[in-house]
Formats: sequence, C-alpha cells, structure tokens
Amino acid sequence: MSEAAAGSNLQGSMPQWEYRVIHIDASKGTPPTPPDPKVASEKLGGTLSPEFISREFPHQYGPQHQSQASPKHPAEQLQYFLNLLGRQGWELANTAQVEHLLMFIFKRPLRALPKLIAPADDSPSHHP
Repeated sequence: MSEAAAGSNLQGSMPQWEYRVIHIDASKGTPPTPPDPKVASEKLGGTLSPEFISREFPHQYGPQHQSQASPKHPAEQLQYFLNLLGRQGWELANTAQVEHLLMFIFKRPLRALPKLIAPADDSPSHHP
C-alpha cells in the first residue's frame, strides 16, 4: 500500500478543517479617526514634522490615503474584509457575541503540509 493511501486510511473520510477567529469590538463609542500626520506629529511632541511623516509613511499618511480619509460605512468595511478572506479560501462558518465582542468563525479545508526531505545519512558506512 502506498504511503499516500495509508495516510488517507488513517485520517478516514472525515474532512479536516483549520479555523480562524476574528473579533470586532462592538462596544458603543466613537469610531477611530483616519490617520492624520498633524495629529501624529503632535503626539510625538513635534519631533517629526507632518510633512516628514507623510513622506516617510506614504501608505498610512500619503496623498492617496488623504483622498480616502473619510471612513467607510462599517458594513462596507466588513464586506471588504469578508471578501478578502473568501479569496483566501476561508468560509464564514458561524458568528457569536461574547459581551461586546462580535466573533466571526471561519473555516477552510486543512491544507496538506509539504513533506520534509529527510537529511542525507552522513554516518560512516560499514564495509566488510
């Protein structure tokens, strides 16, 4: 019997899953504001100028980010995130609420791990 066939017999026909749990804080409060280089500069006591922060951290503070500075509706943000996980093969399996946390439980079929190549036997050979 081949090693692959033996492995499938050991695991049986039951599917195996990997899980991912994401939580969202649903407590009431003000939503986070978009990154602002002026606010970041003030938090650093003016050590770094807003211009420097914008130039050195363009993904967070650059001009393309400023055009998207208005926060998106939470449903649109969640839809984007769910689609991103879906493209990675994750399926939303369940949701639950634990106090103020919304829990999203995702699953996908367990991917087989690549087989490791056994190291070469460096032991001296015994010659008669």
